[in-house]
Amino acid sequence: MKKFYAFLAFAAVAAGAMAQNFVSDGTGNVYTFNALSQIEGTGVTLQDDGSYLVSAGFTIAEGDVLKLENNDIIKMANGVQVTIDGDADFAPADTAVITRDAEGSNPKGFWMLGDNGNAELKNVTFEYVGVVFGGINASLHADNCTFTLHNGKSSSSGALSFNSSCDNNVVENCYFIENTVNAIGNGANNPVGITINKCLFWHNVTANRNKPQINLTVGGAYDVIITENEVIGGQFTMSGGIGLSNMLGIGHTGINIIKDNYIADNRYGITTIGSVDAKIINNTMIDNCYDPNPNNGGSCISIYDSSSSSNIYIEGNWMEGGLWGITVPTGAPNINLGKVEDPNAEDYNPGNNTFVDNGNSGVLYDLFNNGTATIWAQGNTWNVAEQTEENIEQVIYHQADDPNKGLVIFMPAHSDDPTAVEEINAAQQSNGLYYNLMGIPTTQPTSGIYIHNGKKILVK
Repeated sequence: MKKFYAFLAFAAVAAGAMAQNFVSDGTGNVYTFNALSQIEGTGVTLQDDGSYLVSAGFTIAEGDVLKLENNDIIKMANGVQVTIDGDADFAPADTAVITRDAEGSNPKGFWMLGDNGNAELKNVTFEYVGVVFGGINASLHADNCTFTLHNGKSSSSGALSFNSSCDNNVVENCYFIENTVNAIGNGANNPVGITINKCLFWHNVTANRNKPQINLTVGGAYDVIITENEVIGGQFTMSGGIGLSNMLGIGHTGINIIKDNYIADNRYGITTIGSVDAKIINNTMIDNCYDPNPNNGGSCISIYDSSSSSNIYIEGNWMEGGLWGITVPTGAPNINLGKVEDPNAEDYNPGNNTFVDNGNSGVLYDLFNNGTATIWAQGNTWNVAEQTEENIEQVIYHQADDPNKGLVIFMPAHSDDPTAVEEINAAQQSNGLYYNLMGIPTTQPTSGIYIHNGKKILVK
C-alpha cells in the first residue's frame, strides 16, 4: 500500500511539472530561442556548441511571436512539442536548422495552431521534425525550406500537414526528402487552399504506406494549384505521386490544377478519388509502375469516382512506362481527354496527350474505361504505329470490349507516331516547361531532345 501511495505522489508531481511548462503572456512579445534560454522554466538551454536544446514543450500564446534567428540550430528532445498559437517568424536571412537532439529521439515538432497565427517559413531545414499548421483565419508561406527524414510523430498526414481548413497557403522552392510519411497532406474533413510550386519531392513515404507524396483533400471554395514540381519516387510498391481526394463528398467550387509537373518512379502518377473537379495539364509521367499487382495500381492517371460527379480535364500530358495509361476503375465521372470538333465550344480540348509503352502482362493499355460514362479522347497520340481506328482500339478498353462499359470517342487522333520527334529552333520555343531526358525542367531549352506539352521536341 505504501508503494501505491508513493506512486500516486510521484504521478502528481510529474503531472504538476508538466502543467508548469512555459506559456508566454500574449502581450505582443517576440521570443527568440536565445531569449527563451534566459527565462527559467522554458526548457530551452544554450549549449556549449552554440545550439539550443529544447528539452520540454512550451507554448507561444496568441498575440506573441516565436522567431528563428540567422544560423540558429535548434535541437529537440524525444517527444517534445512546441505549440505556437501566435505567429511563427521562421525566416532567417540565410539559414537555420531544426533537428533532433540525439539518435533515436522522436520529437513531435511544431504545432502552429492559432486561429489567427500566420507562419512564415524561409531558409529553414526541418530534420526529423515536422510542422502541423491549423490557422483557420491565417496562412502558411514556406519558401526555400527543406523537410527531411520526418519521423511521422507530429502527424501521419505529412512532414508539412494541415489539421484545419485554411486558405492562401503557399509552398514554393522547397525540398521534401526521404520523409517516412507523405510530404504534404491534410485530413479528409478539412480541405485547404494551397499553391505548391517549383518544389522537389524525393523518395518520400519511406515507410512504404498507401499514400502519395502529395496527398490533399479538396473541397469548398479552396483552390489547389500544383505546378512545376518534380515528384520522384523511390520505386516503392505502395506510395504514389500526387493525389487529390474528396472522400466525404464535400461540396466544392474551388479550382484544382495539376500542371507542368515531372512525376517519375512512383507506384502511380496522379490519382483523384471521390468527387473532384480538376485540370491535369502538361505533366510528364514516366515509369510510375511499381505496384506489383496491376489490379491495384500503376496508372499514369487514375480517376476513381463512385459518386459519378467529378469533372476532369486532361490535356497535353506525356504518359510513359506505366502499367496503365489512364484508368477509370468505376463510376461515371465526366472526363474530357480531348474534344476537338468545335474550337469555339466551352468544352473544347485539343487533347495532345501522348501514350508510350504503358501496359502489363504483355498487353498495352493506354486507356481503360471500366466505368459507365462516355469519355471524349480525341486529338491524342496513342501507342500504335499508325493512328487508325482499328489500331487504337487495341490499346483502349471500353464499350467495344464490354457493352456494360462506357464508350470512348477517340477519333480523330493526333499523330502517326507516338515516338515522333518534332524539330524546332530555339527561337521557336513556346511558353511552358521543357523536360530533358533526365527529367530536368527548363523554360529556355538549348539544343537537345525535350518533352513539352505531350510531345517530344528536338531543339536545334
